[in-house]
Amino acid sequence: MDRVLLAVSGGLDSMVMTELFYRTNQLFAMAHVNFSLRGAESDADAVFVQNKAEQYGVPFHLIRFDTAAIAAERGISIQMAARDLRYSWFADLCRQQGYACLATAHHKNDVLETLLLNLTRGTGLAGLHGIAPKQERSDSAVLVRPVLFATRSQLAEYARVHALPYREDSSNADDKYARNRLRHHVVPVLNELNPGLWQTLPRTVERLRAAETLVDTELARSWTEVVVQHGQSVFLPAAKLLILPEVTFRLAAWLKPFGFGEEQTNQMLDSLSRSVGQVFASPTHQITHDRLADGNTGLLLESLQAVPKYEVTLTDWPDMPIDVAGQFTLTIDVVDKPIDFRPPVDSRIAFLDAERLTFPLIIRPWKQGDRFRPLGLRGHKLISDLLNDMKLTRSERQHTVVLLCESQIAWVIGRRIAHAFRVTQQTRHIAKIEFHASRLYPKST
Repeated sequence: MDRVLLAVSGGLDSMVMTELFYRTNQLFAMAHVNFSLRGAESDADAVFVQNKAEQYGVPFHLIRFDTAAIAAERGISIQMAARDLRYSWFADLCRQQGYACLATAHHKNDVLETLLLNLTRGTGLAGLHGIAPKQERSDSAVLVRPVLFATRSQLAEYARVHALPYREDSSNADDKYARNRLRHHVVPVLNELNPGLWQTLPRTVERLRAAETLVDTELARSWTEVVVQHGQSVFLPAAKLLILPEVTFRLAAWLKPFGFGEEQTNQMLDSLSRSVGQVFASPTHQITHDRLADGNTGLLLESLQAVPKYEVTLTDWPDMPIDVAGQFTLTIDVVDKPIDFRPPVDSRIAFLDAERLTFPLIIRPWKQGDRFRPLGLRGHKLISDLLNDMKLTRSERQHTVVLLCESQIAWVIGRRIAHAFRVTQQTRHIAKIEFHASRLYPKST
């Protein structure tokens, strides 16, 4: 039987949970956090829980935090700091000690209070079904809540019948906390309005969970139907987006995992009625109202990646593929020009006049102001104009690279060669340069 780690504050809820584990012969350990928020009272709680662990004969873990100082340092509330600190420590204990899961003493009242708190702050379906009996946390700890079947009054009755001692947290009586105000003033009114509240609450929560499952299924289905994979990016065509029912809700739900908020979602949809180019950023991603090479406009979702700065110098023809800053590779072969030479149709392969390519050759990202004469054109063209004409996305433009010979651009790599370095009738040797790029580069002609 695996041992479970119990989060034990010493209060009514956690002491009843611990007693139930003990009486049913479950393997468990006890963990207590001293948040140093109530002076001697906090210290006495820690001693009380440690003594109970000794009585039960189970492993005991204790940690102390200066929670107020940590909250001030992080610029967050004391309640949020306390939550982050305890769950992080509990997860570490589970990993280090091999505990099967973490158990907390949440009960029916906690479910209702959480639902009401979320409702007042604004929430979706996920915030209305309260607290789940089991939760797989992102820190890899499995969290279970074994006493969700009971109300606080039922736990109190159990403690009374079995003469079970517990500690009273004086802060539970303080109405400065929103949860306490709900507990003391709102929940009693709801009980008066519906004496069967604790019987109807689980059914309501279950319906909300079922509705959330249906909504999530529809969101996943419609996401797959709408999105178009574009290299390493994701494209949402405006033509598909704008015909969806409840498109604002769908888009907000889709983009929330990427760090975008509802207000940004509204602005994105509004941008679709205007010219392309508007960019929206989250801490990890960006969305551009863009136009792809096929002419379709829509929202392009890309991961935010810093554009690498590098410059690679070639002083001789390489005899093996060149890795360029981990971004792409170039394979270069110098051969005699075939009698029946035909230029390639794949822009990722360049055939250049080898005699014109004098060393050193430089490979670097393009810069604003770079210009060259594209193959077949009479005049010079800014690289920025070439990339715009090709209708490349912002990310594709950012990752475009050039090959330079004596400060002249010989090839916009993977895009277009320069007229001056083309293969002519006088060419004797050809430098065949093959570009193996990341998926950010579209195959173009």
